[in-house]
Amino acid sequence: ALLQRPETFVRTMTENLLTYALGRAVVAEDMPAVRSILREAARQDYRVTAIIQGIVTSTPFQMRTKVSPDDEGS
Repeated sequence: ALLQRPETFVRTMTENLLTYALGRAVVAEDMPAVRSILREAARQDYRVTAIIQGIVTSTPFQMRTKVSPDDEGS
């Protein structure tokens, strides 16, 4: 099943990796970035390195904000 429809697996994996990288859930506003990452990964035969590179260079990842230790308890 994975070999017949790799895009489904790769999309789910990309969303989960992006969730981890952002430290928050992926929201609708992140989906254009996810689709862009998937398009580039498809050009590179869905290599994991392409997905990771896409996440690191994505707007949601580049624009994320850090939570200060003081804000965590609030």
